[in-house]
Amino acid sequence: MGEMVLFLLRVGIPAAVVALAAGAAAGGPADRHAGLTRATVRLCAHRGGKGLWPESTLLAYREVSKHFPSVLLEGDARLTADGHIVLMHDDTVDRTTNGQGAVAQFTLAEIKALDAGYRFTQDDGKSFPYRGQGITVPTFEEALQTLPDAVFLIELKRGSALPEAMIALLRRMNATQRVILASFHEALLQVVRKTAPEIATCFTFGSGIRMLQALRDGDWAAYTPEDLLLALPDELEQRYALTAEEIRAIQAKGVLVQVHTVNRHDEMVRLLELGVDSIITDYPDVLAEVLAQIDRPSQGL
Repeated sequence: MGEMVLFLLRVGIPAAVVALAAGAAAGGPADRHAGLTRATVRLCAHRGGKGLWPESTLLAYREVSKHFPSVLLEGDARLTADGHIVLMHDDTVDRTTNGQGAVAQFTLAEIKALDAGYRFTQDDGKSFPYRGQGITVPTFEEALQTLPDAVFLIELKRGSALPEAMIALLRRMNATQRVILASFHEALLQVVRKTAPEIATCFTFGSGIRMLQALRDGDWAAYTPEDLLLALPDELEQRYALTAEEIRAIQAKGVLVQVHTVNRHDEMVRLLELGVDSIITDYPDVLAEVLAQIDRPSQGL
């Protein structure tokens, strides 16, 4: 996922400020989305686990869900030329398929004719095990239908018509309570917040700054979070030394804290011990092992 949240996290919040976060603010996203908890976001597969399978494909989402039933499925949404929502990270199809050109210039039929497993390799191009296997670029509707019990974290890419199209799809599919929407573009999420508050959203630069201002300089006790999930790039979490105390203060307001994209075993351990709710990874199998190791001591209590 791209850097959907870019703001500074300073250290050293006074204990008195943290103490004000004794409970989540009533009426916030945590209340509206009670089904989306730490358990539903803890293990998040970046583009379906792109280190293991062709990214953002139904194959990847099916396989990771089969191996890890409680996984959060991450992906990126774009609109085709004829208005269909497809799952594709890049603005072009060049890197992951056998085609060339911008996603927005393809009709659904044209993008469906491409081989979405064409470029996947785990050995630096020596082999391409998924070429010619009939793997296509999926629509988000197909993903929702194929995995009716799955929870998705979807980043809205550029496109002024995309938020409305996504809202209409989720309402038609009765899926508003199993999708968290994110975007690097504040205006896109503002549409979701204003017109579809039943859909959970991620903090952006703007809503993140507003939260931090309330925490450090404002009336934290009265603050109600605008979004449910705070997703931080790994490099920013490290650069600004996010502390366990800060994380607890944010979580006490009903906000889930996530870090992306983390692939190293030791870094996963560090973040989980720090207290984050969720990690996005290209290798969900590695994260599942770490989670099992961390959980094991408590199972005997």
